Amino acid sequence: MTVELITGFAGTPHIGSDDVGAFNAGLVGPGDYALTTGNQLKATMSNANTIAVQSGDAVLNGRHVHLTGTTTATVQSGTQGQKRNDIAVLRYSKNTTSGVETCQLVVIKGTPTTGTPADPAHNTGSILDGVATHDMPLYRVSLNGITVGTLVPLFNVLKPMKDMWDSLTPIRSGKKRDVHRQRR
Repeated sequence: MTVELITGFAGTPHIGSDDVGAFNAGLVGPGDYALTTGNQLKATMSNANTIAVQSGDAVLNGRHVHLTGTTTATVQSGTQGQKRNDIAVLRYSKNTTSGVETCQLVVIKGTPTTGTPADPAHNTGSILDGVATHDMPLYRVSLNGITVGTLVPLFNVLKPMKDMWDSLTPIRSGKKRDVHRQRR
């Protein structure tokens, strides 16, 4: 079928995550974004080996992810005399056999070095294009030896439509009619 009414009654269940994901991506954009809900995914190191990400919502290539409370992941200990950058990500995964989709907080370990550490590679393919694994970078976790540095946010926060609307200069009603007349 080339035309499908997604939000209409079809007699049988027919709305899938691809439908909702495409709709979300059309509204907010195809990238990865945190929303201004909950604690906006703020994070702390609850100890030297645990990153704790607080509540909030994210949209990963149209897939909505909701953290209802603090979620933690393990950061492997650093090594004396070595520097390392790890990346905490929200990892979307799709089982290509069953179609089941999941998301979890994961820390990707970087490569230790005596020089300037680089961020580790992460999965960048788009869910909209059918990739089975996609990572939304949340925070850089810098380690200098066994000491953890300040967490660096790596995500964009998408402002609500209301904030965007409020930032626009309103058109006075008289001007609006004049513009309408000019188009005729």
